[in-house]
Amino acid sequence: MNKMIQKFVDQGFMSESEGKFIEEAIDRKESIVVSGHRSAGTRPLMAGLMAVAKSNYSSKQVKGFDDLEEDVEYLLIPGIPGIDFEDLIAKAMAKPETSFVTIKDPDNPYSLLKLTRVVFKETNDTSKVYQVLECVKEDDVPKLAKITTMSLNEKGRLQRVDFEG
Repeated sequence: MNKMIQKFVDQGFMSESEGKFIEEAIDRKESIVVSGHRSAGTRPLMAGLMAVAKSNYSSKQVKGFDDLEEDVEYLLIPGIPGIDFEDLIAKAMAKPETSFVTIKDPDNPYSLLKLTRVVFKETNDTSKVYQVLECVKEDDVPKLAKITTMSLNEKGRLQRVDFEG
């Protein structure tokens, strides 16, 4: 397992099976959305997963809309103040053959369900897969609570499957 992911397993933030699943998702070039409040460890997890994607694939850290034009396998999209973050994510979702690692938190809110439908209407692309990593804080300890795989079927209907492991 990648050392950045193994660190989160060793800290008890996620299980071994969750770590392997996330690493395999990155290997399959699926997009990763780290969701939750800052206190739930979302920022360190996002940074770690960005490092994994960056070490294995061509990538670009996104600082604005112009960076979406780069021809890379992974877009690394941290929270960016002062821009329409929802529109930025929608444009990243619509970019063919490109995945991303990003955050969804109170500072950067958007509806992944809504964006998935909007982007499908524009592109008719059902090839993208999104892994939503929901982080929480239980008994004052941050941890990964749930992994949900989101994709579209051939009719453009959203499919959601929770990771069991």
